[in-house]
Amino acid sequence: MDPDQPEEGYGAMDCGDGVAMNLDDELGEDMEDPELIEEIGINQALDNSKQTFEEHNGDENEVYCVNVHPTQTTLAVSGGKDDKAYIWNVETAEKLLECSGHKDSVVFADFNKDGTLLATADLGGFIQVWKLETNQQIWSIDSSDLEWATWHPLANVLLVGFASGEVYMWKVPSGDTKVFPSHSCRCMSGAIHPDGKTAVFGYEDGSVRIYDLKTSQIVHAFTKGRDSHNGEVNSVSFDQDGTNLATASSDGWSKIINTSTGKVVATYKVTNTSPSSEDDENSVSIECASINSRFNLLAFGSLDNNLYIWNLRTKQIVKKIEHPDGITKILWDGSGSKVFTACLDGVCRLWNGRSGECLFQFHGAEGSILDISLSKNEKWLVAASADGNVRSYSLEETT
Repeated sequence: MDPDQPEEGYGAMDCGDGVAMNLDDELGEDMEDPELIEEIGINQALDNSKQTFEEHNGDENEVYCVNVHPTQTTLAVSGGKDDKAYIWNVETAEKLLECSGHKDSVVFADFNKDGTLLATADLGGFIQVWKLETNQQIWSIDSSDLEWATWHPLANVLLVGFASGEVYMWKVPSGDTKVFPSHSCRCMSGAIHPDGKTAVFGYEDGSVRIYDLKTSQIVHAFTKGRDSHNGEVNSVSFDQDGTNLATASSDGWSKIINTSTGKVVATYKVTNTSPSSEDDENSVSIECASINSRFNLLAFGSLDNNLYIWNLRTKQIVKKIEHPDGITKILWDGSGSKVFTACLDGVCRLWNGRSGECLFQFHGAEGSILDISLSKNEKWLVAASADGNVRSYSLEETT
């Protein structure tokens, strides 16, 4: 398949302020009623979600995180400002489990490698693990202000980064603990290598460190000069086989690091880095970055309202795709030919990663999209919104 060409079944669409023609057909005369659109908003008027999960109670209760179950792909978990997480069915919006007990916003909720356990964590650092076979809590710990958390890809182990700068690794449910020390600033982001042996941490001061998880020793460190960032490291992520990792920073740069040699092999920059005022100083911040190993591409999303796609071999930009607002998250599909974006304008979009053509857009949210998740079988996209709801979209209906 030529990734430069639109896939069969997808039509070209205007993904900016325009309206998708296939949605016009669905809405019919409603699209010609300006009073209706003004009353409910353009995103609601174009709502093409399968289900809306409303248990987080909407309004001011933003939903911060969402993930789809790794094997039961019609199940999702979401967490939000209401201090709760829920497991629910993306086909029916039925609530299956309410995870209570938190006293602060739930900012992490995800399943372990085989989907037998669920971890939930709030901003205050209270962490719980639930066994899905019984829907019972099997482990919990009360820690300090939390920045991020992730499951180990091969074991029932949680890795959690804190505002103190420390990173804790807990074995679940025994609670066996290992601590990676603070470097006098917040640990903003973290990711574990696909082989489970090392992990990378990004810090508030722009530094990046790779640790051996068994020995707790630093394998590679990027703390000074050109190899480190001049702003917070918002995200770090490995490619599919762990050969390289990508960073995303508020300084407007993304770096590619070879995990074997510890060398920065490439750097990529937001192209319009001249803010018009002091209020726009953060507008160049790169929020997320992801490597597409199949086609040797790097995609990153910025608060300058653009999706950037770079060719890692030629180090040339392939596409710069403008959005109506800042981009909060990006996901490559399994084929590596398409990329999903979540945007602060409340719309998710699907793009051809090489041609830059917009293939589909997902409407319905009344607030910014704060997180998205793609099911393993790629039949469902689930989006968490600042409007306090979570929406599921059937990808089979985009063809």
